[in-house]
Amino acid sequence: MGQTIVEKIVSRQVGRPVSAGERIDRLPITKLFFNDVIGPPAIKSLSRLFGETFTKHGRPVRVFDPRRVFFIPDHSVPALSVEVAEGVDVMEQFSKQQGLRIYREGDGIEHVVLIEDGHIVPWDIILGTDSHTCTNGAMGALAFGVGTTDGTYAMATGHIYDFTVPETIRFELTGALGKGVYAKDLILHLIGRMGAGGCSRRVAEFTGEGVRRLSMDARTTICNMAVEMSARTGLMPSDATLTEYLSGRSQWPVEPIASDPDARYADTIAADLSTLEPMIAFPHKPANAAPISRVAEMMAKSQANPTADFPPITSDRITDAFLGACTNGRYEDLVAGAQVLRGRRVHPDVSFVVIPASRQVYERAMDEGILQVFVKAGANIESSNCGPCFGSHMGVLSRSAQMVSSSNRNYQGRMGSRDARIFLASPATVTACAIEGRLADPRKYL
Repeated sequence: MGQTIVEKIVSRQVGRPVSAGERIDRLPITKLFFNDVIGPPAIKSLSRLFGETFTKHGRPVRVFDPRRVFFIPDHSVPALSVEVAEGVDVMEQFSKQQGLRIYREGDGIEHVVLIEDGHIVPWDIILGTDSHTCTNGAMGALAFGVGTTDGTYAMATGHIYDFTVPETIRFELTGALGKGVYAKDLILHLIGRMGAGGCSRRVAEFTGEGVRRLSMDARTTICNMAVEMSARTGLMPSDATLTEYLSGRSQWPVEPIASDPDARYADTIAADLSTLEPMIAFPHKPANAAPISRVAEMMAKSQANPTADFPPITSDRITDAFLGACTNGRYEDLVAGAQVLRGRRVHPDVSFVVIPASRQVYERAMDEGILQVFVKAGANIESSNCGPCFGSHMGVLSRSAQMVSSSNRNYQGRMGSRDARIFLASPATVTACAIEGRLADPRKYL
C-alpha cells in the first residue's frame, strides 16, 4: 500500500514506515516559530522547565537548533501597549542571546514571511504558535499550530510528543476559477460543504489539475483555512509552480513530494472550480458559506432559524471592510482589490482598512502604484501585521458594526464587540462591498 504525503513525511523523520493511526512518542520537527503572543511566555517557560536540566549538564539553556527557530512579532505590532512592547523586548534579547532569526515589527505576518524568505520547503515538519500554521502546507510541508507548552518543549528538544499520524481526506480539484472568483471562494465553498467539523483530526490534501492551475498566493489561502473545517492541517503536493517559486529563494534543499497513486484516503471530495461563484460566509462561523447569489436567501434563513452560530441578519449593509491577514493580504490579493476599486471611491459610511501581509508585499504594492489606488479611494493603509483580524487594534469593531473581511474567522467577538457581525469574502468581494456599503458581487466591476 502506498503512502499519503503526511505518512511519507513522518516516516522519513522517524526513520521507518508509518501509516495513519500510528502513535509516535517523539516526532522530530524541522522548523519552529513563535509570535508576540506566545513567544514571551514560552521563553520564560524554557528556563523554568529546562534550566535545572541544562545546569546539571554544565550547559546554558539553549534551543535545539538556532537555524530552525524563528521569532516573528506580528499580532499586536507596532506595540499597542507597554506589555506588548516589553514582550517584544524579551523576544529580541533572547534571539540575540541564542543566535536566532527575529523579524522586525512591520516585516510581516508569520505565515507569510517565512515562506517569502525561503525557509519553508517540502518534507518539513513545522510547528508554529498559531492555529493558521497550516498555511505552510502549500509548500508540501506538514505544518500545524501548537500552544505554549508544546512550543516550549519543542524549542528545547526539537520534538513534538505523543503525535498520532492523521488520516487524510483528498480534495480532488478540477477545472479553473472563473472571472471574479478566487481561492478564497473555493475554500469557503469547501468549508461550507464539509461543515465546521467535517475534516476533524484529519489532513486536508488538495490535489488535481485545479491545484496545478493555482498560483502560490492562491494555494496559501486554501491551506490557511483548512483548520476552519477542523483539519489537523492542509497539504498540497509539489509541482512545477512550487519548484519555480523556490528556485533562487529556498534556504534549504528542495525535494519534490506527492502522495502515492495507491495511497489510502479516509474520503475523496471532488470540486469543479469552474462551477463556483463569489462566496460570502455569514456570522458567526466560516462554514456559514453561500454563493453571493444566495445572500437574500441566507438572510431569510438566519431570521427564520437563528442559532448561536448563525444569528439573525436583517440588513446587508456594511460599515467596515478589511483587506489583509495571513489569509488574503498577499500581493495578488491587493492586485485583485485594486482592480475592483480603481477609479471608484469607498462608500462614505464604510471604514476600509487595507494591510499588506508583509513588508515585501507592501513595498511592491507601493512601487507599482497599487497602494495609491486604495489611498485615493479613501481606504486606510496600515503597516504589515495581523491588524484587526483578531480584534487587537487597527480597526476594532463597535457594537453596531457589520464588517466584511478577507481574514479567516468570523467568530462572535473575534474582531471587537460581541454584538458586531462579521462576513468573510475574497479581497475582490470585500472591495466591492466597501464601494457599495452593502454585500456586493465583485464581477460587475471586473
